[in-house]
Amino acid sequence: MLCVFALLAPAAGAEEPESGAAGGVERPRTKTVALRYALTLPADHDPAVAYPAVLALAPGPQNEQMVELAHRAYWDAAEVRGWIVVSPVAPEGRLFFDGAEKLIPRLLADLLDQFAIEGNAFHVAGISNGGIAAFRVAEDSPELFCSLLVAPGLPGNDADFDRLDKLRHIPVHMVVGEGDTRWASRMRETEAKLLELEIPVELIVLPGEGHVIAQAYPENRVFAELEAQRPACRDGAARRATAAKPSKSASD
Repeated sequence: MLCVFALLAPAAGAEEPESGAAGGVERPRTKTVALRYALTLPADHDPAVAYPAVLALAPGPQNEQMVELAHRAYWDAAEVRGWIVVSPVAPEGRLFFDGAEKLIPRLLADLLDQFAIEGNAFHVAGISNGGIAAFRVAEDSPELFCSLLVAPGLPGNDADFDRLDKLRHIPVHMVVGEGDTRWASRMRETEAKLLELEIPVELIVLPGEGHVIAQAYPENRVFAELEAQRPACRDGAARRATAAKPSKSASD
């Protein structure tokens, strides 16, 4: 497996406001943020073939070390399984639920321009902090995604919890260790809310496990779940049409 770290071209970078003085007046200016990411392509990749793709969000500080660690645990077999995996590195230490999430749509748009992606949408998977980020990016841009898998993961704050209706076309699969009590409790609340919203959801609680569940929930189970979601992902037009409809408020 070859792990390629690249830089987004300046045109594909995200511009961020930055304050600066001009003529004694403080005015916003912009800078281009480069985003490094690990990219795995299927063995014998054929540009004419549309492959399934997953945005894989790493745990912890989401730095290069964590991206590599998560890759060894979950994504080593992507090449032979025929999957595209993209795993971004948090720029300047900013996590993908703490400001860096705004870079994700540009990254995925860049990949959609470069490669044929099944359904023109991505599965998103995250571990721990990556699981929090997975909820954030899916809620921010639901039209880009067709399934969500977290092991573990949950909405990172009340605002994200209140936006779970944004996932109404995205099946959610959650896994947590029984001994990871704080996360397990919040993930049960998330499951209940998703069921109330009639969003497909499955919560697996692993007996005797804590926060780190890579051995109890290994790569083959992750890919089995992702493969199960592929048929629903292929109809990109229907998915985007659903995502574009206005959400009903809780009072409706």
